[in-house]
Amino acid sequence: MYVDLIFPLALPEALTYSVPSEFVADISVGCCVIAPIQNKMYSAIVQKIYADEERPYIVKPIISLIDKKPIANKQQLDFWNWIAEYYMCTVGEVMNVALPNGLKLQSKTHFSVSDCDFDADITEREAELYSIIEENKKITLQQLIKKSGKKTVIPILKTMLEKAMICVDEDMEIKYKPIFKTFVKLSATIKNEDELNTKINSIGKSKLQEKLLLYYLSLSENIDFANPLKIQKKMLLAQSQISMSVLNACIAKQIFETENIETSRIETENIETQDLQKLTVAQQNVLEEINKNFETKNTVLLHGVTSSGKTEIYFKLIETQLQQGKQVLYLLPEIAITQQLLVRLKKVFGNKVGVYHSKYSNNERVEIYNNILGNKPFAQNYSIITGVRSALFLPFSNLGLIIVDEEHDTSYKQRDIAPLYNARDAAIVLAQIHGAKTLLGSATPSIESFYNAKKGKYGLAQLNERFGNVQLPQSETVNLLRAFAKNQMNGHFTKKLLDVMFDALKKKEQIILFQNRRGFAPYLQCDNCGEIPYCKNCNVSLTYHKSTNNLRCHYCGYSVNLYQTCKNCGSEKLNEKGFGTEKIENEIKIIFPKVRTAIFDADSMSTRNNYIRTIEAFENHEIDILIGTQIISKGLDFDNVSVVGILDADNMLNFSDFRAHERAFQLMTQVGGRAGRREKTGRVIIQTHNPDNKTIRDIVDNDYESLFARQIIERKEFCYPPFYRLINITLKYRDINILNQCAHKLAELMKTVSRCYVLGPEYPAINKIQNNFISNILLKIEKNMSLSQTKKMLQQCILHVKAEQTLKQVTIQIDVDP
Repeated sequence: MYVDLIFPLALPEALTYSVPSEFVADISVGCCVIAPIQNKMYSAIVQKIYADEERPYIVKPIISLIDKKPIANKQQLDFWNWIAEYYMCTVGEVMNVALPNGLKLQSKTHFSVSDCDFDADITEREAELYSIIEENKKITLQQLIKKSGKKTVIPILKTMLEKAMICVDEDMEIKYKPIFKTFVKLSATIKNEDELNTKINSIGKSKLQEKLLLYYLSLSENIDFANPLKIQKKMLLAQSQISMSVLNACIAKQIFETENIETSRIETENIETQDLQKLTVAQQNVLEEINKNFETKNTVLLHGVTSSGKTEIYFKLIETQLQQGKQVLYLLPEIAITQQLLVRLKKVFGNKVGVYHSKYSNNERVEIYNNILGNKPFAQNYSIITGVRSALFLPFSNLGLIIVDEEHDTSYKQRDIAPLYNARDAAIVLAQIHGAKTLLGSATPSIESFYNAKKGKYGLAQLNERFGNVQLPQSETVNLLRAFAKNQMNGHFTKKLLDVMFDALKKKEQIILFQNRRGFAPYLQCDNCGEIPYCKNCNVSLTYHKSTNNLRCHYCGYSVNLYQTCKNCGSEKLNEKGFGTEKIENEIKIIFPKVRTAIFDADSMSTRNNYIRTIEAFENHEIDILIGTQIISKGLDFDNVSVVGILDADNMLNFSDFRAHERAFQLMTQVGGRAGRREKTGRVIIQTHNPDNKTIRDIVDNDYESLFARQIIERKEFCYPPFYRLINITLKYRDINILNQCAHKLAELMKTVSRCYVLGPEYPAINKIQNNFISNILLKIEKNMSLSQTKKMLQQCILHVKAEQTLKQVTIQIDVDP
């Protein structure tokens, strides 16, 4: 028997291995095995099984079968293959992001001293490394580098291996560690009531032993001697108020025995669930419209204004799916929103709700994955999973509905490592694989989704009023040019915004301030010579962070202590330019010294607990003013926010991106929608240098249709989605001359073989990151052209370019639908 295996590596295709006879009866598609690649061992997934037939080449055998039960089902494997094909990556790269790290095993290289005699003629460095290895018995390369204090140890290790001084072993590194807890139960020697009475009599005068046994017996009405009650040891001792020594005495008398049982890290709460909230007439009408659309369409777009009660409609749809025994996936763009939503979901659906995202530990993610898979006997069955884009890859077997909330959000797009997929688009395909439905929801839909709905590809349902007839917030602009000219600015605040804030604080209402930049200032500049401190690894200025008193690169993480003098001319006249969230907080504390503030951005929300603490503190009115970046706009629901201040609207409109105005509208409308979500009418103050800008006017008027009509004309005229498909090719290399040669050759080849528009190569605004120079090529493909044919041509062109020795090391990253 032979199998094709998928490894979590960027291999061009699955690799074939033979199956030893001891595994033949148990192996199946989706099982996890250990198999070698060169000198290392990896865990791999069985993609295909072949009958016994000879191969005209030597086939390595698999080393072991990890589990008889598959850890990936057929629907998952089909989904992985689609992702790999559409987004032009390997199935191994998909597997790498799809499985939690705890399920991906890899051998680790260890060095140890050999038993062989070796030549006494050794160098001082060899003797030093030998001593370290001998002292530690087994040591990894990273540990050896750390202990020796030298990075260049590999050449020395090679000579030591040649001299037979050391040997190398490959050991599998187990990443997932299950938790075992000790439980207490009646001894197996007690098989009936007579034997139990005998044991009670054997206790004698020990009142504490008797008290412990009687407490245990009181926990169950009828004693099942064949399967006695198991109670956690820690809980039993705490509740009975008995010491460990008393329990040990009972174990010695064979009254009790203990058992170590694997338990979950995910705590199950005792939740008293509530009935679903009754829908308003408008919500009920929209629900009926969605269900009617689902009769003929697999995907429906729900376009509802902010605070219109879309979540209550989602809950009704979830309830229908659960009644049919189906699973539901509820996707969110940001981890920040999951905590608020989780509380609301659990109030209605209790412990049927699970959550999955990267802020959970590796072990917790493995447990949730196994829960969905049904591979753990202790697992609580989750019928509803809420999470961010990675939740798409969970092993669903009976999926009925996928809800993509805030479907427009850019966080649904993977940007760092392959596959560079869009979770919204991938969710629609996943639903099709399962025969399920997809509901896209947003107050500010993406242009592409709204176009698809208008053209009839998707169903469309619209909810144009807020829940409870609450009015939309009153939005108004403040002209920064006039405010500066009339000397009406206090720091970065106009008089109008400060007056509205002062009034809200006097009424004990809360405020959200939006500035889409982290840190204190985007950069420093010397007033004497104009020098700006730049990152040593990237072509980007260093951001000043006052809280840590350093300059930091937001692309590679490089940081230096704050300069006291200019590195170029020695001047002390270093001034901050621009402003970020930290500077806003600093100014607020000067203007309103008694006000309680907090920052809500990627720097301050680095852990799950930070998210939860800040959200809960704001909900409990322990924070008066919340200052945040775009993360603050994403579906959060606060009942006491009456004012939203947008401090720099122009910054978002001036990006060199065809989606800049669409995203500016989405961000500012969404963050403005946090205001006045209950009885009070909210106020949104937009500070801008250009209040007559058409997109700004659309935001003030809450006129999405106007923005859509204008954008769709521009997209058609300039060949952008939804009329054209885009593929962005990013080339990276440390030598700019070789990079340019590779980029120009690839672009010329594509112009020769393809009919699509080829733009570039050109450098992006930041053309160097982590010491790699960057060049971009953009392909524009007409809708009537074959996308798959264009992809094949592109892959052939890349192979042709990479065949040249000097260009083979250039990194080429393909982004479909950027």
